[in-house]
Amino acid sequence: MKNYALTILLLLLSGSIVFSQIPTDSLYLGQTPPGDSAIVFAPGTVSLPNRRETKIVFSPNNEECLIGIGINNTFQILYTDFYSGYWKAPIPAGFITINRPIEPFFPPDSVHIFLTSDADIYECTRVNQTWTTPVNLGSPVNTGFEEYHPTTALNGTLYFCSMRENPGSYLYRSVLENGNYSTVEKLDAVINRHNAEQDGAYDPFIAPDESYIIFSSIRSGGYGQADQYISYNRNGSWTNPKNLGPSINTNAIEYGSYVSPDNKYYFFSRPVGWGPNAAADIYWIKIDDLIDSLRYTNFIPYVRNLIPDQTAFVGQLFNFTIPDSTFVDDDSNNTLSYSATLTNGNPLPVWLIFDTITGTFAGTPSIIETLDIRVTATDTAGADASTTFTIIVNAPVSIDQINGQDKNIRIFPNPTGGLFKISLEAKSPKTAIVEIINPEGKTLLRNIFNKNIVIDLADRPKGMYFVKLIIDDKIRLRKICVE
Repeated sequence: MKNYALTILLLLLSGSIVFSQIPTDSLYLGQTPPGDSAIVFAPGTVSLPNRRETKIVFSPNNEECLIGIGINNTFQILYTDFYSGYWKAPIPAGFITINRPIEPFFPPDSVHIFLTSDADIYECTRVNQTWTTPVNLGSPVNTGFEEYHPTTALNGTLYFCSMRENPGSYLYRSVLENGNYSTVEKLDAVINRHNAEQDGAYDPFIAPDESYIIFSSIRSGGYGQADQYISYNRNGSWTNPKNLGPSINTNAIEYGSYVSPDNKYYFFSRPVGWGPNAAADIYWIKIDDLIDSLRYTNFIPYVRNLIPDQTAFVGQLFNFTIPDSTFVDDDSNNTLSYSATLTNGNPLPVWLIFDTITGTFAGTPSIIETLDIRVTATDTAGADASTTFTIIVNAPVSIDQINGQDKNIRIFPNPTGGLFKISLEAKSPKTAIVEIINPEGKTLLRNIFNKNIVIDLADRPKGMYFVKLIIDDKIRLRKICVE
């Protein structure tokens, strides 16, 4: 593994990878390149009837090729290279001696091969122009569950699938540090979400510079059983994945993501079913324009965090603003507008007013009830995302909530730049309790004071806060705006 780190360093210092001088008409086994529609790759040579071709990859210099196949529940990796002006017939890779090898991958460095065997990830290394036998990567990459479909970036960072959170399949990555993969982290939930609308993620391909990742997933709005999606890396965060579209995805299964070393072509497998004996051919399509164009099309907003359920009381002012972290639009959250209904589609009760700009619910309930509410965020292109939460209206308690100012209480200035004063008139009790609460309902501070107190919110984000005063076992609730 340490040789891997040294090779990566040399490649980064050189600023490029040198490609071979294979004649153009001999690239990719001499096949005629595809256009903007996916076609079967090398029919009769690679894609054969009654065989399951799961993956094809090429070395960075395009002179070697590995093909993962399955026949009668037996898996092999075939090998061929460009030698003396022609491609040799694919044969089983003699250096891969482990059981049931599948899913090969050539990293950008030219001196390693990754693959999967019996649900573990292995690595081969080129030494003196000869490939070593596979070595198990061990823990923490491999566990007692299934790990598969390895892919690496130019800096050596390993991306792969794992079933370690059974029953879901998710994507993980492990950074190469001091020649070892010693830590593992799960990718963001925007890729890995597992719920009624999305079935995790699997079979990734990571761009050499980690600028995008392509993977398979079953999601609402897709074309079939499993589609191919792309997510872009923006300042270390992954964007909401986009479907690669009908030129690649069908009502069948698409998986086995791989982009050619020259970034021009996309290869994938399209099996007729999930079983190990289900036939599958390799397809390829021109991909460079598609990757670039999708980067600049509209991103659909998504739910980042669920809205917590809320409690209200009959006869008392209810005020709640949905947190800014609830919805994310990778085009900019400033493009979002909000709407709210009951989950059955009916309008909100007349007492509950919803501000579509600020996302604030406000009003005073008059009866005990439970409201299941759906909030929808819509971007300027008309794309939307929704989530639900519940407001439980309870019986009234001994709380005095008064709108506007109370002659015995002064809060000033309001709005404020951060500092404001709370003053109780002379006939008020000598002590009171004050709590400052943010729009999410979290208490930021709590103090006991006599007559007067100065509150400092200058280090807090600008926006609306609630001042809760407890006087004579009664509660007064005020708003304070920090500008």
